[in-house]
Amino acid sequence: MSTAPPPSAPPAAATRSRRPATLTEWLRGRTDAQLADLLRRRPDLALPAPADLAMLAGRLSVRTSAQRAVDGLDAFVLRVLETLVLCAVGDVAPLAEAGRLLGDSVTAADLSRGVDELLALGLVWGDADAPRLVSGVAEAVGPYPAGLGRPAHTLLRRVSDLQLAPVLRALGLPPAAQPGAGDAVAAVLGSPHQLAELIAQSDPAEREVLDRLGAGPPNGGVRNAQLPSARPDMTPPHRLISRGLLIPLDAQTVELPREVGIALRGAALGMVRPTPPVIDTVERDPADLDRLGTTAVLDTVRLVEALGEAWTSRPPVALRAGGVGIRELRRTANDLGVEERVAALLAETGYAAGLLGPVGGAEPVYLPTADYDIWRRRDPAQRWTGLAAAWLAMTRQPSLVSQRDDRDRLISALGPDAERGTVPALRARVLEVLTTLSPGAAPSARAAVLARLSWASPRRAGTLRPLVEAVLAEADLLGVTAAGGLTGYSRTLLAGSRAAAEHALANALPVPVDYFLVQPDLTIVVPGPPTAELGTELALAADLESSGGASVYRVTEASVRRALDAGRSGAEVSALVTERSRTPVPQALSYLIDDVARRHGVLRAGAAAAYLRCEDEALLSRVLADRHVGSLQLRRIAPTIAIATAAVTRVLEALRESGYAPAAEAPDGQVITLGAAPPRAPSRPVPRALRPRTAGESSAQLAEVVRRIRSGEALTTLSRRIAPIAQQVPGVTSAATMALLRQAIRDGQRVLLGVVDPDGTTSRHTILPISLAGGFVRGHESATQRLQSFPLHRLTAVTVVDDVDFDDEDDPA
Repeated sequence: MSTAPPPSAPPAAATRSRRPATLTEWLRGRTDAQLADLLRRRPDLALPAPADLAMLAGRLSVRTSAQRAVDGLDAFVLRVLETLVLCAVGDVAPLAEAGRLLGDSVTAADLSRGVDELLALGLVWGDADAPRLVSGVAEAVGPYPAGLGRPAHTLLRRVSDLQLAPVLRALGLPPAAQPGAGDAVAAVLGSPHQLAELIAQSDPAEREVLDRLGAGPPNGGVRNAQLPSARPDMTPPHRLISRGLLIPLDAQTVELPREVGIALRGAALGMVRPTPPVIDTVERDPADLDRLGTTAVLDTVRLVEALGEAWTSRPPVALRAGGVGIRELRRTANDLGVEERVAALLAETGYAAGLLGPVGGAEPVYLPTADYDIWRRRDPAQRWTGLAAAWLAMTRQPSLVSQRDDRDRLISALGPDAERGTVPALRARVLEVLTTLSPGAAPSARAAVLARLSWASPRRAGTLRPLVEAVLAEADLLGVTAAGGLTGYSRTLLAGSRAAAEHALANALPVPVDYFLVQPDLTIVVPGPPTAELGTELALAADLESSGGASVYRVTEASVRRALDAGRSGAEVSALVTERSRTPVPQALSYLIDDVARRHGVLRAGAAAAYLRCEDEALLSRVLADRHVGSLQLRRIAPTIAIATAAVTRVLEALRESGYAPAAEAPDGQVITLGAAPPRAPSRPVPRALRPRTAGESSAQLAEVVRRIRSGEALTTLSRRIAPIAQQVPGVTSAATMALLRQAIRDGQRVLLGVVDPDGTTSRHTILPISLAGGFVRGHESATQRLQSFPLHRLTAVTVVDDVDFDDEDDPA
């Protein structure tokens, strides 16, 4: 025979089924896993960690936090929330009414899933069959949920009796002299039968206006909207106003009442997919997609290196506000043979990777950093992964460069106006869509990616299109994607394993070659990516004409002279060609190298401020008579020697620009190479990519936050039940406090201390005191089991807690 519980103790089942009366009470009934999931989905709630559940409930109601959570909802869950807002009475939203508004296209299972998602996000609380809106959520949704206007009774409060007169006549209602005329019109609009008859009376022009506003937004502009008229030549909006189907807000604006909007949609809010739209794809073999992407990878590495060399020889001047001017960017694009937008992307990515940096001085410029030289010596796979990781993490938006800002000023590359803190998250979202596709698959159109992102974040869809287009274009240019699909090494990099991505890319890249084929037209064909050493030598001795699976270089007089200027001798250039070529060297190429080498260095420049020495007196006379070098102010002091006021480097540069082939010499007459150590900007820390936390790390951290919240809640509950035995003003230690602490030490009792921290905030600590001396009470804190010390002058309250029976406490969870 079972024993009935005592009357004072309600049955356990009844306790469990009791509906929570407050948001804090509802949070108290959530499991630790549910609270951890809430903090994971809305991380702003945990920064800093709430002291207890009441504080967490307060943060759930903060408008900015609710707005951020609402903006992150997908289209279906957002529509469910909008429907709950529409049918809510107070803050309670009946689920049956919400299902009726959503229509037959939404199943009960889908609706239940949407409500569960809102409960998990803390946007609604209570029971799933009658959820309650958290304070501030309706405001975050906005005044027009699902694109519907406000209720008719709300709008009609703003309409004067004069404006209501033709509406009352059209509806066959008594004149507005009696009170409640607006309510009478609202009652007609609230009657489905009467409202359907009013809508059916609309002609095609009126129905077009209704359908346009019914699809949302519900506001429209109408001239003289508040002037009543019974003329037969009224416009369609005025005729709708006269029948109450549109309600004027002011002289220029009207609004479609909510009841009319719902009726126009067929008693449902419109079809919204409960699942994301399917992306049509083009399938390829993953290995083929990787090989396709390596072409862009090698081009990216080559162009960033070329940009570094171009900025070494001619550093762009930094603007006063920061960044590189449009003219300098255009010059860089011409040097690289690319469009300005590509040059901006390369500069921004190189800067984010720490390869470029500013140098101060009388004329600030941008130069490669010391890390650039280290980067050049690495393998292509390592070089590219560094660039790709920097692009993924950088808070810069290169697509803004050369556009105009809100003040009609041009946005410069590397300038402050191209900074956008939300861009890394957008890149991650775009690439996450591509990771959901099977390996080797690519979207058939970029619009499909935009449609998926618009479904996932419909409230942000208005600004998505240009940004998504820019991210996908940049990913293709850098080699992160190929033909629109995510490559295998990029998938690995996005998963967080940079070393594995380098290995995968190294396997996909063609094997570097250390030879080339010389053609009779003085072109050099490299049948694959050149080794680092061969690429450096070819960049000096020849000009790149095309790149791809094979690179084509052309040897010219200027390119040979460039190699000689860099310190190579004619014999070394000839050895490069003969030793690395797999085909016979054309005689014309040998003659070209020998001829340029013979003429190179006939003119010699040294330091006086600078001097010019030449054994050929006729050549020196021709130089002195050349108007193109007049700025050097050369003066002849001997038949074979002239001096200049300009520096040696300027003399060499001016002579080379005029078509001569001078060389620098040391005081002993030996030919030297100036600028062997190129100028470099100081290295700077690179912004670190946010490492994605593993599931274990995230779960452990969230579990610790939940544990602290539960502990704080238990202390809050305890402090409400226990009256403080000793209270005091901070800074004044009473005799009663001292006596209480000494007694607790003797009896081995725990005490709850109220403490004012140095910054003025208050905190509570439960300790087992062990000593009282020197103005401090010391003891082991229960929460951390660590020895803590608290100044007596900072205590605000002391309470003995060991004499409380904790078994009588309700479980704070």
